[in-house]
Amino acid sequence: MISIRRARPEDLDFLFEVVNHEDVEPYLGGRAALDRESLLAEIERSGAEPQDFGRFVIEADGERAGVMGFEVANRRSQIAHLERLAVHPAFRGRRIADEAARLFQRLLFDELGYHRLQLEIYGFNERAMIHAERAGFVREGVKREAYLRHGDWVDGVMYGLLREDLQKLESAGKGLLSELLRQHVERFNAGVRTTDWSPMLEGFEDTAEMEFRGVPVGPFHGKEAITEAYRVQPPDDELRVLEERERDGRIEARYAWLAEPDVAAGELLMTPGDGLIRKLVITFDRGVAWD
Repeated sequence: MISIRRARPEDLDFLFEVVNHEDVEPYLGGRAALDRESLLAEIERSGAEPQDFGRFVIEADGERAGVMGFEVANRRSQIAHLERLAVHPAFRGRRIADEAARLFQRLLFDELGYHRLQLEIYGFNERAMIHAERAGFVREGVKREAYLRHGDWVDGVMYGLLREDLQKLESAGKGLLSELLRQHVERFNAGVRTTDWSPMLEGFEDTAEMEFRGVPVGPFHGKEAITEAYRVQPPDDELRVLEERERDGRIEARYAWLAEPDVAAGELLMTPGDGLIRKLVITFDRGVAWD
């Protein structure tokens, strides 16, 4: 069970450990509080100004697992800036951040009355951008080379979420399946262009299955096996979705290769898990049509 609560002084050691962890600190904002005195001051401010500022602890089955926070960006327009989301590396791989993000969104919209949530992510932090999109945030723009971090100028990628966005996401399945397909195709195509498949692979569950029909490849069981398959035999053409539909809890799509963008090459059959791909079947059936 995942829950969130405001940080208390007795959480100081845990917060200090998380934000200073070698797998966390490089991805935090350059002005993030890292020393104990500053962290304690933030905990105290969270208690004193609960409407305008918050430092929270994420718990998994009652055990501290991560941290997250917000600060008012515009009080009149009811805008909150989200920051410092970090799951302790010992708890990664369990989609804790996804569930915590949903709880945090509800708290900020429903309990604190915010109209808009926004956040900014360094351009090199692919994992955080994938998480933001999975949590429903809309990518709104890029501040090019806005920050000097680790000796290099890096982009700041802007995301936003409105109250009505969340309502749409939660209504009638909210097109979650369609969004899952869109993200997969977008990251697949980026992998073809860059040869970096890691963003796409983040969209699969650890125990996901991938099956091919019409070619003598696979099947592959587990994210590690899928990763190896893309390393050994990477695709060399981009996908284009021609048509899609939802059926029996999964999404089906006719696709084409960019080399022949108007000719159906087969179908993608995608079964979702909790915001990730549980099973993906790729068929090779040139000219396949739907009734």
